[in-house]
Amino acid sequence: MSTISIILNGKRHEVSKDLSIQGLISSVGADLKQVAVVVNAEVVRSDQRDEFILSENDEVDILIFAGGG
Repeated sequence: MSTISIILNGKRHEVSKDLSIQGLISSVGADLKQVAVVVNAEVVRSDQRDEFILSENDEVDILIFAGGG
């Protein structure tokens, strides 16, 4: 299996070469409905997550919405 290097929430990670944003979210155990994803300073809409394939050196931020008060 071929891998690429990405920066996820500020830390370098090795991931599968053909990994989608949706696959990345699932692999970190986040709820798909409660996150926002930014790749290289661009928001990835939820309807694009399955077809958006990560590339070498992408900078990804997964933002998890938490309730509270």
